[in-house]
Amino acid sequence: MNIAAIYHEAKSKYAYAYDKETVHIKIRTGKDEVDEIKLIYGDPFHYGPKEDEVNISEWKADSSLGIPMLKEYSTGIHDYWFCEIKPKWKRAKYAFLIKNKDTKVIFGSREIIDLNIVDDKKRIYNLENFFNFPYVNHEDIYDAPEWVADTTWYQIFTERFCNGDSSINDENVLEWGSIDNVTNDMFFGGDLRGVINKLDYIKEMGFTGIYFTPIFQSPSSHKYDIEDYYKIDSHFGTNDTFKELVQEAHKRGIRIMLDAVFNHCGWRHPYWQDVVKKGRDSKYYDCFYINGDSVVNFPLDDNNDPDIDNMTYENLVNFNYATFGFTPRMPKWNTDNEIVKEHLLGAAKYWIEEYDIDGWRLDVSNEVSHEFWREFRKEVKGVKKDVVIIGENWDEAFPWLHSGQFDSTMNYDLLMPIWSFFGKNNNVHIKPSHFIESVNRVLTTYPKNILKNMFNLVDSHDTERILTVCYENADKTNLAYLFQFTFPGTPSIYYGSEVGVNGNTDPNNRKCMVWDNNKHNDKIKNHLKTLINLRNTYKAFNSTELRWVDYDNEKEYLIYKKVSDEQELYIIMNNSNQELNITLPEQLMNKKVEDIYNQQEMNLSYEVVMKENSFLILRV
Repeated sequence: MNIAAIYHEAKSKYAYAYDKETVHIKIRTGKDEVDEIKLIYGDPFHYGPKEDEVNISEWKADSSLGIPMLKEYSTGIHDYWFCEIKPKWKRAKYAFLIKNKDTKVIFGSREIIDLNIVDDKKRIYNLENFFNFPYVNHEDIYDAPEWVADTTWYQIFTERFCNGDSSINDENVLEWGSIDNVTNDMFFGGDLRGVINKLDYIKEMGFTGIYFTPIFQSPSSHKYDIEDYYKIDSHFGTNDTFKELVQEAHKRGIRIMLDAVFNHCGWRHPYWQDVVKKGRDSKYYDCFYINGDSVVNFPLDDNNDPDIDNMTYENLVNFNYATFGFTPRMPKWNTDNEIVKEHLLGAAKYWIEEYDIDGWRLDVSNEVSHEFWREFRKEVKGVKKDVVIIGENWDEAFPWLHSGQFDSTMNYDLLMPIWSFFGKNNNVHIKPSHFIESVNRVLTTYPKNILKNMFNLVDSHDTERILTVCYENADKTNLAYLFQFTFPGTPSIYYGSEVGVNGNTDPNNRKCMVWDNNKHNDKIKNHLKTLINLRNTYKAFNSTELRWVDYDNEKEYLIYKKVSDEQELYIIMNNSNQELNITLPEQLMNKKVEDIYNQQEMNLSYEVVMKENSFLILRV
């Protein structure tokens, strides 16, 4: 047994309060090195009389022999074990009894006791060596709005969604959909009136939440260079137009989430312009991270904007102020500054108080301080308790999710293996075993109460379109969507992908929405409508209990099941480009099952014949 591979940490993603009565305990071991783990636990203060001995007390473990832990998931080098306990007095001391055929140890917080050598009960049950869960404080329990887990999101890039009011078009607006290879300098006239006009389409598809990329006053098409956080962009409409949109969406049972760009602002933001003009004499100087008196040390164009086309490499890496990336038009906010906090937190509350929005997605959230986000959460939840906060983190986001900051995060950790298995990710395609290990890493990174609220996506305004990732193959794309919808969390669809819009990464992933039904990919569109309906019908879809059943690296098929209190669903995927005869697991052999996707009964034998890139969703 490789003792060095064993890991547990108290009060972390390895030991957390799932709800007011339940604590989840996990431990990591070396892959295939441990046969059995039991958890020994009890209240740290629970002592009682020792059996058959007078005036002697002993610690009363809730289960002195230990409760079995489940080997839940494995990655390439580790196994992850799980159990849940319900401490009677909301306190627990615990240690792990770990066995394989050669070794038996107590794994504690301060030492590892080899039971083949030590047979001293006092030492084995020494609570000083037990991990501690001091108390299940209800204030510390992860608490996201209840509605989030049941939401299916639709992401809208407003400038390219629908032109509903031509009277407010940019003077350089192009004919809708007239150019396929779009750039961020192009304008096609998408606006909020266009979204209002298409709310019935969004509802009919089954979406219950809209996530908007930024819609505030900005010179660009993407609006991530904001000039006014309190004003809807004039080419999108007015603040009153937005209020109408929220009201109409709410009438249809659709929630609204806006994009909070609080890491940086735009070049033309008045605070920044004051600094550019006055330098240290500006009262906003400390609102940004500036080195020295001179702010601008690069060429400007005729509009006094950064002249990026005429900048050298030395210009781009030697700004006198901090920026998002190396983008001179996006100076970084100093969110520790009181003026900045009042301005940004005021805007966050304004759109909730005045327009009744339901959530904020936080742009570049991992570059902003934890302290700011904790204050942000207190402020916005104080206005509307069930507002959702979703961060944009491309890497593991647990530090932001367990300590009073976010409710959820964009799950790019899940997107990557989905791309690599069902399509290509940097021209790399992985086999089922690799896919399983990668997905298990996500499943073991986040506590179960967080997993069910994760913002799961397969593409966005920052990535290639999923159809392009999947070789322009609608059947493979539908497999990717099926896995997205059966993974715990809340799925998001990027506008247009539901009708077969393709495209490489930014800016070609921001094409105009196709509104001609004759040009829609009905195979994808109808598939998504069905998945949304199934997810709303079967609780197992969003269950955190995902179990791998079988796979074959050569044939490229995969079988897994989703489990809830109400049902078991088996999902069989043929991810190959050829028809396969797939031998069924024992649980399904010779069973009568329901094919819930096609709404028909099936009498199974010992195998199924599956067409290339096809699937089955079976209810036992």
